[in-house]
Amino acid sequence: MKTYNLSAIFGAAALSIAAVSPAQAYSWTYGIDSFNDGVTNGIVGNGGTYEFYGMAVAEDDNNIFLALNSNFALTGAANSGAQDKHIGWGDLFLNFTGKGYNDAIASGEMLAIHLAGTYSDSGEQENGLYKVNTAQGVASTNSGFNTLNDHKNKVTKAGKTATVGNVDYTNYFAMGSTMKNVMLDGDKIGNISFLDTSGLGLDFASKGAIGSQTIALSFSKADLPGGLSGDLIATIFAECNNDGVGVVAKVNPSVPEPPSESVPEPASVLGLITIASSALGLRRRRA
Repeated sequence: MKTYNLSAIFGAAALSIAAVSPAQAYSWTYGIDSFNDGVTNGIVGNGGTYEFYGMAVAEDDNNIFLALNSNFALTGAANSGAQDKHIGWGDLFLNFTGKGYNDAIASGEMLAIHLAGTYSDSGEQENGLYKVNTAQGVASTNSGFNTLNDHKNKVTKAGKTATVGNVDYTNYFAMGSTMKNVMLDGDKIGNISFLDTSGLGLDFASKGAIGSQTIALSFSKADLPGGLSGDLIATIFAECNNDGVGVVAKVNPSVPEPPSESVPEPASVLGLITIASSALGLRRRRA
């Protein structure tokens, strides 16, 4: 599996990398993508650079964990057909609303994670969790498929099947409209931490997902507006829309830590004993 010096990529001050011990392995919900719907150099499903294999979600009382398995590096890929000669990751959109993708964006209720730093055409360049104000499609400047119908038709003509993980994507997305795969503008509401994948309990391989790259990250439930929880649809595409992946999962509310019981200081305890003893002596003298 490919590993990166992420501090060199994104800057040490801007990046948090957390190690998780084996005792903290999590229970993951997987959205496994078609293994033959990525399009690389015009070829469909050849296990190329743009093949996405799966996404997974897990949680604990206070955090949500997301993992991506693909052949697509966190830094993206050079591409001579792209306007800037580079294609990166789109933003990872998080929908808790029960609405369709475009409807959730239009209503101002969509959230997104920016994870690719400056290796992206997103309107937000700082990694983190965002409330999405507006979104845009950037496939047209990245030698890609402007709509998901364009991608689906390409894959179908090659005798393959296009999917977006376990998301019912033909009903969730506006298939014939420009696919909005990055934020244009958002309000940052929280930070993300990239995770060491060892010890997380991730097992993409058992699902047949054997991408060369696995990226894992987490964020705090406390940063979700209004304590959002319930059904989550998480999706992400390459900026060219040559492939994408998603997962449908249920997220529980955060669990507040129980209040700690205050223990009197020794001096306070001694004072209470002294007062009680004095009161008892007074009652005896009066008797």
